[in-house]
Amino acid sequence: MPHRKIDTLILGQGLAGSLLAWQCVHAGQSVCVIDDGHQSASSSVAAGLVNPLAGMRFNRRPEMDDWLQASDRCYTELADYFATRFFHPVPMLRLFRSAEQRRFHTRRLEDPASQELLGKRFAAEHCPEPVNAPEGGFIQRRTGYVDMPLLLASLGHWLRERGALRTDTLDYAHIDLDRERVRVPGLAARRLIFCDGARLRFNPWFGDLPLTPDQGEILDLRISGWQPSHIVNGAHWLLAVGNGELRLGATHEHSRLDSRPTQAGARELLDGLDTLLAERRETTIVRHQAGIRPATRDRYPLIGRHPDHPSLWVFNGFGARGALTIPWYARRLRAHLLDGATLPPEADIARFG
Repeated sequence: MPHRKIDTLILGQGLAGSLLAWQCVHAGQSVCVIDDGHQSASSSVAAGLVNPLAGMRFNRRPEMDDWLQASDRCYTELADYFATRFFHPVPMLRLFRSAEQRRFHTRRLEDPASQELLGKRFAAEHCPEPVNAPEGGFIQRRTGYVDMPLLLASLGHWLRERGALRTDTLDYAHIDLDRERVRVPGLAARRLIFCDGARLRFNPWFGDLPLTPDQGEILDLRISGWQPSHIVNGAHWLLAVGNGELRLGATHEHSRLDSRPTQAGARELLDGLDTLLAERRETTIVRHQAGIRPATRDRYPLIGRHPDHPSLWVFNGFGARGALTIPWYARRLRAHLLDGATLPPEADIARFG
């Protein structure tokens, strides 16, 4: 069977593979994406949260300005092209979980670069949503969420129209390498880029990279008499996603890595919801999903070329921050591949020697 020649073959049509394909196609590259129907993707069940000050300490990464500017540009560009809004800006209600967190907030306010993101502190009795906030909290700006199912479906249709999406499971044993090309059944590409999430841990070429996968479960709910106007972020997060539904997440599990929802996960989330709500409300579970986040130990992604196989690349490891960070790193990898620009050192797999 003859092999169709292309520039770039991408394995995985999650957010990383989709946005990288978008960048490469618009740079004039011939591209094909192979995806297993999102069976191994976490993007398709992710909440798509954009939160510039994640974590208990509200840390602000030095790359944050670049990440925010690139994500704004990317989701605006996609909205214009598809005439559909994918990113929904929503202020985030951050609930302090301890007195120590209030000190972290005060310290963060002293950083001029963070001040545009931080609202003033409020006391428990002035919480703008009907939730328990015994330690008070603050409103965070430049936050929101990406409608992941809609975005991935739109980009999947766009790729399919171009003959650039194949629904298939690619066995690593069917990848044939030489110095110039990588071949899989029916295709010969100048490069293959692995964007297949937590499956990377089984990859015979990149499986030794320090991926720390993390299973997470989320619930889609209907809660009687309440639609929050903020993303509520305390021990868990809660956001309204339209059609009267709210999404509640997420659990973190490192010892059991599969995509099967569990009763224990649902119970943990519902117990957290009971603690959060200031009054008891009727709650109906609409959907219960699980996925595996492709996280890394230093919380920066894994990007670069294999040292011994120049046609093999990786673009992976974005964890829970993918909606915020992938647009920036997809642009940088495209610039590296086509223009010889330097890869961001914090993400370059060369940092592991």
